[in-house]
Amino acid sequence: MKALIGIDTAGAYEPAVRLFGRLGFPTPEVTLLNVADIVLPYTSFGVVVSIEATNQFVEGLRQAGNHEIHAAQKTAEEYGLSSTGEVLSGPTVLTILDAADRINADLIALASTRKSALASLFLGSTSRSIVSASKHSVLVAKEGVATQGPIEIVLATDHSPYANSAIDRFLKLAPQNITNINVVTAYEVSDKEAELLHLNLPALDGHIDQFIEGKLREKSEELVGKLSQHGYNANYTLKQGNPNEVIPAEMTRTKAELLVLGAQGHGFIDRLFVGSVSFHQLAAEPYSVFIVRADG
Repeated sequence: MKALIGIDTAGAYEPAVRLFGRLGFPTPEVTLLNVADIVLPYTSFGVVVSIEATNQFVEGLRQAGNHEIHAAQKTAEEYGLSSTGEVLSGPTVLTILDAADRINADLIALASTRKSALASLFLGSTSRSIVSASKHSVLVAKEGVATQGPIEIVLATDHSPYANSAIDRFLKLAPQNITNINVVTAYEVSDKEAELLHLNLPALDGHIDQFIEGKLREKSEELVGKLSQHGYNANYTLKQGNPNEVIPAEMTRTKAELLVLGAQGHGFIDRLFVGSVSFHQLAAEPYSVFIVRADG
């Protein structure tokens, strides 16, 4: 599998390298990318910068990028990862996306920390660009990633067709160093959805919640069986409630280090992972997140 890991010049990329290395993907081909986003200082105040000064500024960025890539390669080697390094100039998000497309990456790995130049990727519109615009899966490592050991994960799903395809993609990526997969499904039934179900399934006699829970339980048990067939220890939790409350609670209960979820969901029950849920998990919660794209 092919991975592109974003490298900043402040050393804040380390959680991304370490988390990717610990997941234990088979036969990884790793590209470490530093982006020199060339924004000359003080030009917004009308200061005219000479060509010579501009060239010196750009060269300084490139040298800093190359220095950090060499350091990142040493970190990657601790996890048995061989890698190639590259420094490119341009807008950060577009350059990362273009590079990922060029190498046909299976995933993009980035660190999210306020100490990093890449921090802006996860603060507002830019984060939506990197996660939403990319056809590739995105591994977002937060601060506090352990340096070694297997990984406990929570896999959040609404059992929609897209979520199921994303899980199939996860299984093809086949991370090896996972202790347990805790499948969690949070569901909410609006009054309108309950009314529609009652009209179409009058035999339910008002027992809408029980009907939905039963169907989701069947799907959860089927998924746990599928994960077990792929060699993972797995269990499931089914809870009624807001996903942005249920998921963090499960992360705490299971002491999981990584949340895995599909990039979008078109399931019947509250469209669980459209926009607000996945981006809430990225921006507002302290744990690392693996956004899996079904098609990349």
